[in-house]
Amino acid sequence: MPRKVLIICVDGLGPDYLHKSPSPNLDRMAAEGSFQIGQSVIPSVTNVNNVSIITGKPPSVHGITSNYYLDHTTGRESYMESAEYVLCPTVLQRARAQGMSTALLTAKQKLLRLLDTGADYSLSAEKPDKQMIREIGPAQDIYSPDINPWLFRALRLVLQERNPDVAYCSTTDGMMHKYAPDQEESIRHIQALDSILGEIIDDNTDREVYLTADHGMSAKSRGVDLEKALRSEGIEARAIPIIKDRYVAHHQNLGGASYIYLQDESLGEEALGILQSCVGVEAAYHCEAAARRFDLMADRIGDLFVLGDQQTVFGQFETVEVPVAVRSHGSLHESAVPIIVYGSRTEHTYHRNFDIVGQLGID
Repeated sequence: MPRKVLIICVDGLGPDYLHKSPSPNLDRMAAEGSFQIGQSVIPSVTNVNNVSIITGKPPSVHGITSNYYLDHTTGRESYMESAEYVLCPTVLQRARAQGMSTALLTAKQKLLRLLDTGADYSLSAEKPDKQMIREIGPAQDIYSPDINPWLFRALRLVLQERNPDVAYCSTTDGMMHKYAPDQEESIRHIQALDSILGEIIDDNTDREVYLTADHGMSAKSRGVDLEKALRSEGIEARAIPIIKDRYVAHHQNLGGASYIYLQDESLGEEALGILQSCVGVEAAYHCEAAARRFDLMADRIGDLFVLGDQQTVFGQFETVEVPVAVRSHGSLHESAVPIIVYGSRTEHTYHRNFDIVGQLGID
């Protein structure tokens, strides 16, 4: 029987969401397959982790280190959401090279642009085609609580009608940014996805299903402006939150990790000391140390890399420190992710979310 593989990234699905929401089909997958708590890539943001998952490689290989990119050489700034930035093949490209059919479905249009090389069929729920709308109903706003269930229904239809050998599906984390795991809205959201996932499994019980997340989510109460913290000590720099993207209603571009681009690189040691003593900063690294510690590509990150504690996000504020009320991610505290495997023909131990593709055997 031909091999059928489905890889699902549920954006923002920290383990606490599974613990709080009854999910009989996810439970069935875990009971009949395997369930592990693994680690996401740091920084724990969407683009970095989706590319890691779909390539099976760390950022030091695939080159995606942020949602937003400042080129050291040219000074050009851009959203890191184009396939031109990805420096190694995805599992879809590798599968197609072996004669396998492929499909990609995403909630966000930005991920479609980033990941669709190698996809025979691709669709984003944010901008779906008219045929899919006729088949499963009106398109949903990207911030709608119904967009992920809509995407899962589209996924089921694609699996039924096109039956790709390898499919990758990635949701959006709007609901996780808005609601805590124990809130009724969150529970309904997870249960809706779980119900459709059960239908997908029942449609073809021989399909291998690999489900993980790109990051978790934490409630944040402190905002810190790293540019102002450095400027108060006489150092000019650009601090770019790694979470920065076009979907600002999700997180207001406030995240738990930041790259620092110094106006005067010779002040790196002094700047590092200031940041390490700054309120809300859990760790700060020189570029080379960060690249080694987190398997990043050194020439695609800032001069310094800063991680916040569990309560802190970085951004631009009126003062160095302000109170905030936002659910966000990016730090070490959002790095735990579930890894659920169902129907795999071989047993593996998965330590990181990208081990899924790394151990698929599609090379």
